[in-house]
Amino acid sequence: MLAIAAVQIAYYYPQLPNVVAGHFGLSGAPDSWVPKGAFFAPFFFVYLLSAVLYLGMPHLIMAMPPSLINMPNKAYWLAPERKEVTAHIVGDQLAWLGVALIAFIISVCQLTINANLPGSRGELGPAMWWITGIFLAFAIAWTIRFYLTFRTSH
Repeated sequence: MLAIAAVQIAYYYPQLPNVVAGHFGLSGAPDSWVPKGAFFAPFFFVYLLSAVLYLGMPHLIMAMPPSLINMPNKAYWLAPERKEVTAHIVGDQLAWLGVALIAFIISVCQLTINANLPGSRGELGPAMWWITGIFLAFAIAWTIRFYLTFRTSH
């Protein structure tokens, strides 16, 4: 997903005007403009932060004391004999959440790019609501699955 984001930025950066619509209101119409470098900077930061957070979480779990970790049945799942397996399970599940989040951000970035390309209508359109709804549905399903994975001690 990060490679797709990098290709997206590299491909579209030269095609955009120097000043782009950087924020859109609820109607999908632009309401503020920024230099295109400032437009891409937050996307780059979120991609980097997501990669570090989601890929680094198993290592954090191994290093953190259980008192700082919030999860169902943590006494069982974070017991010394299960902590490494738990870290890998959490890491795998967080990797999927990270993939979904980055896909969502890539999609939002693409809609914004499309709205800023020469000859466009300059609006996000209803696709933004669909993308947001799909991501929220995934996040809810992911949360339920995460809870169900750790709901009981075996």
